[in-house]
Amino acid sequence: QGYSGDGITCNDIDECLTNNGGCSMNAKCSNTIGSRTCSCNQGYFGDGITCDDIGECQVNNGGCSMNAQCSNTIGSRTCSCNQGYSGDGITC
Repeated sequence: QGYSGDGITCNDIDECLTNNGGCSMNAKCSNTIGSRTCSCNQGYFGDGITCDDIGECQVNNGGCSMNAQCSNTIGSRTCSCNQGYSGDGITC
């Protein structure tokens, strides 16, 4: 399994070339000898086969200023200063 050939000569199959190797569409597939590994992209958690969005805003306001609104986005988050404040959302 993980190889192709005639049994005398066998070559590694790059599983990642077909359907991302069975990894989640939110994961990176890495070919290994005779197999593959899956790891979730930044902003996602899971085993690589299944990757779910991390709710960045749930912990420490997502790194946004305490005077900002954190909004979860798929794979990330955005920060925007509250009314009456200016800045980039990280610093208000």
